Amino acid sequence: MCGISGIISLKGKNAEPAHLQRMSDALRHRGPDGDGFLFLGEKGFVTAFGDDTPENIRQSSTPFAPGQHIGALHGAFQFGFAQRRLAIIDLGENGHQPLCDQKKEIWITYNGEIYNYIELRSRLEQKGHRFMTRTDTEVILAAYLEWGTDCVNEFNGMWAFVLYDHRKKQFFGSRDRFGVKPFYYYADSGSFIFASEQKALLKHPGVKSGINTKALGEYFISGEIDYEEQGIFQNILELFPSCSFSISAETGQFKKWTYYSLPADERYENLDPSKLKEYTRHTGELIREAVRIRLRSDVPVGSCLSGGIDSSAIVGIVQDLTKAGTGPKLNTFTSAFSEKEYDESHWAELVADQCGANWNTSRPTRQELIKDMEQLIYCQDSPIWSTSTYAQFRLMKLVKDTGIKVVLDGQGGDELFAGYAPYYSWYLGDMIRKFKFGKAFGAISDFDSFPKNILSLGKDFLKIKALHNLPSALKMKITKSYFQDISYLDPGLVDEYKTNLKTKENKLPSSLNAILKKEFVNTRLKGYLKCEDRCSMWHSVESRTPFSDDLPLIEYVFNIPGAYKIHQGTSKFLMRGAVKNYIPDAVMKRTDKMGYATPNNKWINEMKEDMRPYFTDALRPYMKLDNLTRDFDSFFDIEGKPENGRVFKFMAFAVWMKVFGMK
Repeated sequence: MCGISGIISLKGKNAEPAHLQRMSDALRHRGPDGDGFLFLGEKGFVTAFGDDTPENIRQSSTPFAPGQHIGALHGAFQFGFAQRRLAIIDLGENGHQPLCDQKKEIWITYNGEIYNYIELRSRLEQKGHRFMTRTDTEVILAAYLEWGTDCVNEFNGMWAFVLYDHRKKQFFGSRDRFGVKPFYYYADSGSFIFASEQKALLKHPGVKSGINTKALGEYFISGEIDYEEQGIFQNILELFPSCSFSISAETGQFKKWTYYSLPADERYENLDPSKLKEYTRHTGELIREAVRIRLRSDVPVGSCLSGGIDSSAIVGIVQDLTKAGTGPKLNTFTSAFSEKEYDESHWAELVADQCGANWNTSRPTRQELIKDMEQLIYCQDSPIWSTSTYAQFRLMKLVKDTGIKVVLDGQGGDELFAGYAPYYSWYLGDMIRKFKFGKAFGAISDFDSFPKNILSLGKDFLKIKALHNLPSALKMKITKSYFQDISYLDPGLVDEYKTNLKTKENKLPSSLNAILKKEFVNTRLKGYLKCEDRCSMWHSVESRTPFSDDLPLIEYVFNIPGAYKIHQGTSKFLMRGAVKNYIPDAVMKRTDKMGYATPNNKWINEMKEDMRPYFTDALRPYMKLDNLTRDFDSFFDIEGKPENGRVFKFMAFAVWMKVFGMK
């Protein structure tokens, strides 16, 4: 696990070591255990180390050992790779990067974990490949030598990498299927510059960026950010999940392609008890295996524990897998709050007690958020949605302070197994499309007490489906009338959003599995994974998410009809059956899970005076600053009002403008 960056010259030689070092330094939090550099010049490959490279690596005899300090290199090169190391597997000199094959013809800089690397290594050894290290990094190189760019189809895990094939004079890069690990790039006529985080790209003097107002409008009005390749930073692009690319070192030609598309069964099927039994059994086996291979590590592994089904199942499975061992207890980590209505820690404690795990709690406060606000926003790169991100941020700090480098987390379980309440509308839609009106009425009765169930589901239908199909002008009019905060945005920003809304293709999914797929691929889940990556890696912690990237599990579940995922008013019906033996019965029957919920409205009201200095003239191009200043107290006084996740964005954006020096 680490942070990667690089500069590829498309014309001449313009990869300067000093520029790459600044980019790499901006990613130090992702890998404080070492840094390595590779350059290609007229005399061949040149390796280098930085100030964080341990002495044993500097003195090692591996083919990829660093040769000199980065500060001693001058001039420009054809390309440069950098890597910041968080040592997880093969902790000594063999885990150093950039890494090469034994012939020193192929070099790689890589971030991630290929969890099936042991099985892949065995297959590759049978095909004649020999290995110098125990790393999954070298397995990627051997897989590329065996299968070329199709090697990514063999991987189960999370990754972002770029390799250089000196035989073919070609670069090859790829990102994992569902976006667990990040990859961003900037390209112009002379260079292709890449990094794990946008902030690193901004350290290169050749990167010309600014605010992408299209993305800013999406952020404020529709609550979407990073849904498109160009996010909040103008000219900086995200390599989307399931994408690979190649660059010719001779011509500079760039090619990008999608190597994977998630298959999903969108048919309606009545629940068959015999099929349910088999689906439940096999899903349980796959979840267990997904957790098992994510325990592969040369450092201790802990687990986040919210008290919900997803994280509780992971902790229960880990306990079952290791119960015969004599090692230390599993460390679990929970966010807790003094405000009882937001505190779920008693559920997590119940799980920890049953599993005999060490239970560690983080208790973030509004005062700490004020102190950490700039660091939180800087770590995330993009402005964030709510204070809930801070709960995750502080939890990962607790993980680091406890001395744990790797944690498992349940991110992705809701999108995989249908855990959110609005999914019920699509579940009903599956029945109605097939004229199963009796079953639909029964499902409505199961959902909640009558008539509350009709009102709740009717509201979801109007908000999600009816509004979606309205003409863009009318849709925008209703949105503005419902969300008063839009009136404080600059009219030009709103008009640009309105124009984009007319041209935006946004086909509404028609089935439960279709909406789950939409939110699993490049939208909701990708946003959550981005927050998870930044929060964990800011504290030099690797987060592993079996529900978000385990290929056998994900493909199997997406090919089970929706009727098995919600049943008799119960969300995550399939998953509850699959993991029931691992978690307390009281947790299994929970229906009130909140996730990383914080006292958002209360905190906003109490911290508004501390945030006031951030609302400077720099915000005038994007907000009606005079109006907002006039109504500042009432605008941010939302305690006691329904949480709609909108007001905090104004604070987050104002802080983002300052920490990134934007205008």
